[in-house]
Amino acid sequence: MSGVLSGFFIVWALIGVGWLTARTGVLGPHARYVLNRTTFFLASPALVLVGLLQSEPGEVLSTPMLVAALAGLLTGGLLLGVLRVATSRRGVDLVVAAISGSVVNGANMGFPIAAYVLGDISHAIPVILFQQAVYTPLYLFVLHALTQERSPGPAGVARSILANPTIIASAVGLVLSAAGVRIPEVMLEPVRSLADMAIPAMLLAYGLSLYGSRPFARDDGYRGLIAVSSATKLIAMPLIALGIGLALGLRGQGLYEVVVMAALPTAQNVYVAAARYEASENLARDTVLVTTIGTVVVLLVLAGVLGA
Repeated sequence: MSGVLSGFFIVWALIGVGWLTARTGVLGPHARYVLNRTTFFLASPALVLVGLLQSEPGEVLSTPMLVAALAGLLTGGLLLGVLRVATSRRGVDLVVAAISGSVVNGANMGFPIAAYVLGDISHAIPVILFQQAVYTPLYLFVLHALTQERSPGPAGVARSILANPTIIASAVGLVLSAAGVRIPEVMLEPVRSLADMAIPAMLLAYGLSLYGSRPFARDDGYRGLIAVSSATKLIAMPLIALGIGLALGLRGQGLYEVVVMAALPTAQNVYVAAARYEASENLARDTVLVTTIGTVVVLLVLAGVLGA
């Protein structure tokens, strides 16, 4: 399955560049901090806005979009409920574990896998649109609220929204897309340039975080959560997507496509968000690491069982 391996090579190559950059120190001691904040405040909102402006109404309302939405929300909600009952963890630990097990790497992994495995990058668009327009603003808002010292209240809710550039970009993009507004190319090009920086910056920042770290360190106390989140992402979410796809009448190649998208690894922007809010950062980082390795096996199995 050369397509699967090609997609993962792209990801690991950029992560490796980040690790080497940290090892050599050419960007200084604050490189990871700067990259994370650049991605969070500039590049990711631009990526969301461009994705929504380039989308068609049919892509937003498609069956694959519905499968992606239901699979992501159900997986995250199920994981959150199970961990709340089965562990004493609360707050940001539960939220980061839940999103680590249900947010897929739809952009920098989804596009290569859609192109090389499924033959068309458009298969990644429904997943990306759901996560950019709905899921990412939702969990960023929750993390923002949980990391504040006081209960937000109505005024705090408004401040949280205004303080989150991704939420603002999602709202603007949805309104403009629904209204059919076409932005002149000369005005959109600077936004595209920022958007093009988002995925490489996420991967570089993640590679920087791996240097000098001790993944799965006992002192972190996250080993159990990492195992549960990783297993949920690699096994439970594709199975949930399979069930939803069957219930919605998908069969054959169409069913295979939505399950492959659900089997993608945890997105690097989960780590970026955790780092931004200083919320269970190592939990997110290590779940990304486990799932990015483990997804190779899962996708190869899916290709053998469901692939044409």
